[in-house]
Parts: sequence; C-alpha cells; structure tokens
Amino acid sequence: MRNPFNFFIELMRQPVWVSYWVLFLMTINFASIGFWSEPLAKVIFATFMASALLMMVIYSRFGFNKILGLGHIFWIPLLIYVVTQIHLMELMFKNYLLILSLSIAISLVIDAIDVWKYFANQKNTKA
Repeated sequence: MRNPFNFFIELMRQPVWVSYWVLFLMTINFASIGFWSEPLAKVIFATFMASALLMMVIYSRFGFNKILGLGHIFWIPLLIYVVTQIHLMELMFKNYLLILSLSIAISLVIDAIDVWKYFANQKNTKA
C-alpha cells in the first residue's frame, strides 16, 4: 500500500499539462463553495470530496496509473444531474455549471480512455 499523500508528489512528476488539468479540476470543483446557498453546490462539493477519497484509495492500491480514472465514477451521475438542472439556475450559477459540466465531460472522456487502456494492458500482460 502506498501513502496516499504521495499522490501529489507523483502528480508533479507527470507532464505539465496533467498537473495543470488536475489543478483546474480541483479549482472548478472547489468553486462550488462560492455558491454554497445552492443545494446543488453542496452536491457538487460532496461528490468532489467522495471522488478525491476514492482516488486516494485507488492510488494507495495501484499507484499513479491510468486506473485512477475510476475515481471519477461519481461524476457520471453528477454530470447528468447538473445538466438537467442548469436551466433552472440564475445566471452566475448557470455559467459556473456550464463550465463545470464541460470540464467534467472532458475529464470523463480522458478517464474512459485511460481506464480502457489500463484494462487492455492488463489483459495483454496476462495473455
């Protein structure tokens, strides 16, 4: 088992764009605190924290590799819910939700590709 706090050390060893992308995702999710009066903001923050915890568990077991994308599994129902709620929100929160939704969607595509590659590599390694 790896120390989950080493995740951030290994993150800094990744290509620069990966570090910036993770920083952006953290920032956009933490920005939900700025809309704390909105119940959906609390859901976004709680989902982000649950995902972060899951990622630390996955990292502890598997290290820094493509299976970490599974840590964002909670973002799938979150994205669906957020997209269905955007039209009900006021302008500032609506704009935030649009940026968040786009960011989560991009991340989920990257995650799906990474997880697919991880399992394909595992299959090829065992063959």
